[in-house]
Amino acid sequence: MDFSLIVFASGVVFGGACAILATNKNRDPLAWFAIGFFFSFIALIVIAALSPLVTSQSRTGKSSRKTKSTNGFPDNPVDPERPWLG
Repeated sequence: MDFSLIVFASGVVFGGACAILATNKNRDPLAWFAIGFFFSFIALIVIAALSPLVTSQSRTGKSSRKTKSTNGFPDNPVDPERPWLG
């Protein structure tokens, strides 16, 4: 068996494992497949150690606040660092 075939097969296996873990942790599986393909076992350890990615509603375009003004800003903003604003 050729050495390059072994390297390619191990890259596919580690890339697939990294992609599966990335999907379970809400991360980009295609990027993690490439990282796992090139860096194999180290990438698998890194993606296993990472915590799941929490997506916020503002990134998906959904907002719980309704804007009534025409300028795009909410009428009554709430700032957790400055609660005296309203």
